[in-house]
Amino acid sequence: MVTLVKMSPRLKISSYVIERLSKIDTNVSTGCLYGLMYDGTLLVVGLSIELFENEKNTYSQLLLNLPAEIELCGVVKFSDSLTMGTSVKEILQNVDITDNPLVMIVNEKKDMKTHFLVHDKFEETKYEVLSSDELWTQFLHVRLDTVLPLSCEATISGVKNIMQNKRKKIASGQVSFHINGTQVYLFGVASDVGLTGTSTEGTIGELVDSMNPEQSTKKKKQTVNIEIVPVNLVLKTTKDMLSDKLVKTAVKMMTTQRNPAYCISMPLRIDSLAIIHRNTKLLELYTVMVEAACRSLRLLESVLIEQLGQEGIGDGAGLRLPETYHFLPQEIGHFITRIVPKGIPDESMEKERRVLHEQLGLSLNRPVFRRGNTYLTVNDGRLINPHEAIPQPPSKMDVTTSLVRGRYAYYHYMQDNFNDDGWGCAYRSMQTIFSWFRFQGYTTVEVPSLRDIQQCLVKIGDKQSSFLGSKQWIGSTEVMFCLETLLGVQSRIIFANTGKDMQNYIHELIHHFQTHGSPIMIGGGVLAHTILGVEHNSATNEIRYLILDPHYTGAEDLTTVINKGWCGWKNSDFWNKTVHYNLCLPQTKYAI
Repeated sequence: MVTLVKMSPRLKISSYVIERLSKIDTNVSTGCLYGLMYDGTLLVVGLSIELFENEKNTYSQLLLNLPAEIELCGVVKFSDSLTMGTSVKEILQNVDITDNPLVMIVNEKKDMKTHFLVHDKFEETKYEVLSSDELWTQFLHVRLDTVLPLSCEATISGVKNIMQNKRKKIASGQVSFHINGTQVYLFGVASDVGLTGTSTEGTIGELVDSMNPEQSTKKKKQTVNIEIVPVNLVLKTTKDMLSDKLVKTAVKMMTTQRNPAYCISMPLRIDSLAIIHRNTKLLELYTVMVEAACRSLRLLESVLIEQLGQEGIGDGAGLRLPETYHFLPQEIGHFITRIVPKGIPDESMEKERRVLHEQLGLSLNRPVFRRGNTYLTVNDGRLINPHEAIPQPPSKMDVTTSLVRGRYAYYHYMQDNFNDDGWGCAYRSMQTIFSWFRFQGYTTVEVPSLRDIQQCLVKIGDKQSSFLGSKQWIGSTEVMFCLETLLGVQSRIIFANTGKDMQNYIHELIHHFQTHGSPIMIGGGVLAHTILGVEHNSATNEIRYLILDPHYTGAEDLTTVINKGWCGWKNSDFWNKTVHYNLCLPQTKYAI
């Protein structure tokens, strides 16, 4: 007689998770692990801290904010013991992604051991660490973005019923999905799934490569090449309802009185993400998209119900359209989706963001989930974080490297059809800094034009009215004035008598990037540059500076910018030994 033994899956853990676990406060007792299955492997991609004292089942709520395919997969305990309490057992019972929930133990020394729960017994298992490069190379995201009409009574029960009906309709196979830019359609057929436009054996990775043949053959280094495949949902019976006309014209919610209640009528935008391995068969994408749509509908439902429960909105009057934002915090390594009512200022939603920070074990000293932090923004064509395309040298024990934190846009000469060649370098450096504060969520103020900057300096009395429209240079002091006036940002000014004296301030620059993380503007003679990072070898006292050069006049071509050194590491001799330099170091404040 042959007994078949079901093997537990192979285990891989994202390097982002390993790094976060090593920094979690030891006062935390328990957390949840989130992962996805592919090719017989469980990949752990995320974690959260369980706030048992405040609210139960926080992990089930957080799941809705994660890309589809990511599910609860286990528990992490910050202790030396495998002992499981009632709350932990409850979490493990809710693991559906695998028959063998994962239990990780992290002790005070941050040593990590992993166990699968097999037949109610813990079996220690080894794991591999998946690097960030491997993660973004092997996996891609699918973005479902579509609009559905919503019409129901302006009551909590009315919203719940209509949302449940929409989820049932989508889950029952009454919808099709179209991969934008292709002839590929996925549709439900009874209990099966159909596919048109390509081979039924094709994978999502092969389709993406065929859509972007140049990119797939060059295999060149990108800034962080996160592939996102756009997909649209098509309702079979009401396809006309999803026309461009609806999307463009139905931009506000209307309430119409009828007996006995009010009616909500609005366009409901579903905007949801899923993460899948490149080797996933296209046929399998249908069920992934169904789950992505249902997660979005549940989040939309919660936002609408919360509003209807507020005083004065019970009849639907004043109800705001829900807006979806996708975030990719640098330290997390996976997307988080938030849906918030349109027009509600970030400042009034600090409590919700604080809870999310605490759940995810994030710092409480800087914004991560404000609107400005959103990752999937409409790009105006400027390069974002070109320095990330520079090959990383191997780390050395005696070398300290501190870099800009977060995203910024590269502003340089001749952009926006404006000729500032020869005089606008400091203006462009300031625009880069301004964009950084926008991307980090500190402000929603638009990046000022060169004329806006001149107008600001005239208005505060720093310049005469003749300065407006001129080609006069500005320096670090003027940049400081504008940042304070337009953003309320304080800056620190460092004065270096000569380029040689720059080395005396290396520790202050390291501290700045580690503490604030904002780009630094430096002006000397008639030139201005942006410093994005520094590198210091304590053994040899060698110093390098990561420079973003605003004097570039070419097109937004990453290869040219990197290969020609417009963004790159420069040695100390980059600074003129006979020139006086002023540095403007923008400071950040504690904020969520």
